[in-house]
Amino acid sequence: MNQIELSSSISRVSSIASMCYPESTMPILTQKPITVPETEQQQVQALEVLLHGGVPALVSPAGDRIELPGTVFEVLRTAVGFMSHGQSVTLLPDDQVITTQRAGNILGMSRPFFIKLLETGVMAHHRVGNQRRVYLRDVLEFAKKREKERLASLDRLARDAFDAGLYERNVIPEGGLDE
Repeated sequence: MNQIELSSSISRVSSIASMCYPESTMPILTQKPITVPETEQQQVQALEVLLHGGVPALVSPAGDRIELPGTVFEVLRTAVGFMSHGQSVTLLPDDQVITTQRAGNILGMSRPFFIKLLETGVMAHHRVGNQRRVYLRDVLEFAKKREKERLASLDRLARDAFDAGLYERNVIPEGGLDE
């Protein structure tokens, strides 16, 4: 199949998808967790093994073959990895707007604490009526930054303790291991 035929096939598929699902409902559909039924668990586990063997390709019923692009392959492999271990998967675009409650849950903090953080200006937010909303990408970026800072602080504490000679005073209990 040449590039023009492929492009035409893709646009037909997207046209069919948009006829079946109006654009306004697509974000709602992608937020529903996808869980593998027990009857399909073995197949998903076999698929996970297969995905670690190289770049897969899709083959149409007519026999047309196309290799998956790297980014699509990575999304598929990650989703299948979670699903093969019995976890649900939810797909959300990174420009998805979420509530402060959901953001707090993602970050492992209470909603009131998260709102106090927003009021200090750590993250952009906007209001819908009297409620605050944030973009998922901002929440995930904040989580990455916080984790990086946490690891740097732990490294600094360990280095300071080592420099102060605190490790030299430790003794390994009898019968214990060094590591």
